[in-house]
Amino acid sequence: MQKITKETKMIADAHLLAKQTGLFNDPVVSDKDQLLQALKQGQTFSKLMDEIEIRFVSVTSLMMAHILDHNSEAYKKGIYKGFKQLLQN
Repeated sequence: MQKITKETKMIADAHLLAKQTGLFNDPVVSDKDQLLQALKQGQTFSKLMDEIEIRFVSVTSLMMAHILDHNSEAYKKGIYKGFKQLLQN
């Protein structure tokens, strides 16, 4: 299994920060190429973050993140895995 790239980690970290602060950019894109370009430019998407949380983060970690405002290592690991799969595969 390959490691997460610096670019992918930067994009995931930007989304983690946006989730904590509640400040997503949410630009309008019409296809995957525009989405990838916007992500590389530092834009953040709330719906993308929600989908990655649902698909890659455990229920327990999600509850801790949303109810207790605590991003556990398992939560971060799931987010990184989701962005890795989206951007590196």
